[in-house]
Order: sequence, then C-alpha cells, then structure tokens
Amino acid sequence: MHIRVALLLALSVCTASASSEQRVNEDFDAAPGGKLIVDVDFGTVDVTGGAGGKVVVDAYRKIDSSDEAREKEYFAESPILITKEGDTVTIRTGTPNRDRTNRNWSGNVSMDARYTVQLPKQFSVDLHTRGGAISVTGLNGEIKANTSGGKLKFTQLEGPIDGKTSGGSIEMSSCNGDSNINTSGGSIDVKTGRGRLDARTSGGSIVVRDYIGDTDVKTSGGRLALENVSGKITGRTSAGSIDLSLAEPVTGDVNLDSSAGSIDVVVPPKAGLTVDAKTSMGKIRTEIPMLAMKSDDDRLQGTLNGGGKSLVLRASVGSITIKPTATAAAR
Repeated sequence: MHIRVALLLALSVCTASASSEQRVNEDFDAAPGGKLIVDVDFGTVDVTGGAGGKVVVDAYRKIDSSDEAREKEYFAESPILITKEGDTVTIRTGTPNRDRTNRNWSGNVSMDARYTVQLPKQFSVDLHTRGGAISVTGLNGEIKANTSGGKLKFTQLEGPIDGKTSGGSIEMSSCNGDSNINTSGGSIDVKTGRGRLDARTSGGSIVVRDYIGDTDVKTSGGRLALENVSGKITGRTSAGSIDLSLAEPVTGDVNLDSSAGSIDVVVPPKAGLTVDAKTSMGKIRTEIPMLAMKSDDDRLQGTLNGGGKSLVLRASVGSITIKPTATAAAR
C-alpha cells in the first residue's frame, strides 16, 4: 500500500485576517482498468481521461478567516490523504467528523478547494464532495458522482453513469451507456448519446436532444423538451409544458403527462402511431390526417398510418397539439 500525506505548504497572515493553503501534486503508475475514489470535505472535482499509464493528482485547498489558529487546527485534523492500493487510487480528506466543515468557526470564513485528476482512459471513478461541482470527461468505465451542492458535468463517457446532486444543474454530452441522474434543484441538459436514460429534478427544466435509447424524465416544476429522441419515452412534469420531437423511425411507445402546461408533439410523416390524448382543461388539435375513433375538444383517440406504437398524452390544465415535422408540413 502506498500512502502520501499533503503537508501545509503556505501560511500567510494579515492584520485583520489569515489565509492558509494546502497543495499537493502526486503521480502514480496505473494500468487501464483501475479505479479512482475521491471523498473530500469540500471543493470541486475535475477528472479527465486520456493516453498514458499514470494517475496525476493536483490537489489544492485554501481557507480565509479571521482565526489563524482554527485554520491550522482544521488542516491538522483533516489532511489530504492520497493512497494507492492495487489498482485503486484514493483521494480523501480525513475529517474525523464530517460535520466539522462548517462548525467551530467564528466570524467570516471562505473555503475553496480544487481536485484535478488525469487518468488512463479505461478507468472507473467513484467521486464524492460535500460541497462543489464535479466534472468527468473522456473515460471508459463506471461513473459514480455525488455532491451535496454543486453542478455535475459528464462529457464523452462510455459506460454507466450514476450522478446525484443535492442542489445544482446536470449536463451530459456525448455519453453512451445507461444513465441515472438526479438533482434536488436544478436543470438537466442531455445532448447526443445512447443508452437508457433516467433523469429526475425536483425543480427545473429537462432538455434531451439527439438521444437514442429508452428515456424516462420527470420534473416537479419545469419544462420538458425532447428533440430527436428514439426509444420508449416517458415524461412527467408537475408544472410546465412538454415539447416532443420524435425521431424517425419511431421505435418505442410514448407516454407524456403535464399537470399544468401544454403538450406539443411533432411526428414524422410516415410514423405509425396509436393515439390517446386527453386534457381536463384545454383543447386538442391535430394537424395530421388521422383515423379517429373518438374525437372531442378534450379527447382524441385514433391511429396515424394504420397505427403502431402508442402515443399517450395527458394534460390536466393545458392544450395538446399534434403536428408533422416542418419539412412534411411544407410539402
């Protein structure tokens, strides 16, 4: 087992305030297929995969307060620990009590930390910060990321993703693999990828573009926008509109529900769909010829192009519109 402990490298004191810093730069030989674990008290975590057989770590922490003695005490209690055991590299801050981060301070205090890690591309990660953003780019492996408050950003990943933030937005771009992403308060933006997508936010919009795979999205307060999405689609919003543009061909059933907002669906001209649309307070309009089995202002059941995948639309308060793609409408 290889262990290295970061030492206090700089301590500057001013008349009215003190500023303490801690920095460590380390690198380890590492074969593809390893794992990185990060568990830190606060700060941003930025992980990038690339060529080479090394794990390179740059860790930095800074505390500004009016209590120089408390700064020294905090770093002594909570050093940056970097270990390598087998194929696993661990970065940890050794806080005896995780609640101490925001306790025992008097006056104004400012904390800042950054953990930047470069890895072989074939690596899995398990990342946890109790306050800060997490970014992961260019890896092929299992991705787990959890922050108690901050943004999550995933870019060019191959493999399953499990991402959670207690307060912040989530961005996912060019990621292939089953993904489960959840924020307690923030927007979610997914672009270009494939796999099974499960996205949840307690307050914010969800946008998914150019995605292939079963997609299940839910927001407790915000808009849903799904553009050029293939696979089974399930969307729920408690307060917001839903805009859906189906990819061609339509490969999965669609079920959309808005408690307070309109639903607009754009359909490829040759799509075979069995439609069931209902609104409690609003009107239903279709711009595509349909074989209707039931048609009222607030209820529409019928088939497009002989029927096929189901298109179930529910709006408690709001209108529902079904229309063709722009090119088909122009013709």
